[in-house]
Amino acid sequence: MIAATMTRCFHIYDSGFQCVDEAIESTDFCEAHQKVIASDRLEDSPWRKFGIRVVAFVLLVMLLIPLVYSLKSLYRGTPAKAQEVW
Repeated sequence: MIAATMTRCFHIYDSGFQCVDEAIESTDFCEAHQKVIASDRLEDSPWRKFGIRVVAFVLLVMLLIPLVYSLKSLYRGTPAKAQEVW
């Protein structure tokens, strides 16, 4: 008796197990995993790009202003006087 081999669906579940259904001959997936759902992608509008750039600029300024003042006080501040112990 010769056993016919069937090709299994190549879909891998989140748990790591492979789908046990038989694959369609022309593809590598079964009926359930054959369908591809088109994603509704947001369009890249100019206002969205502008908003992201404004937020990035504000965050950059919020980071750089304290950095500039801390470096200025570190290197341009008055030098500390040495104390005499004796």
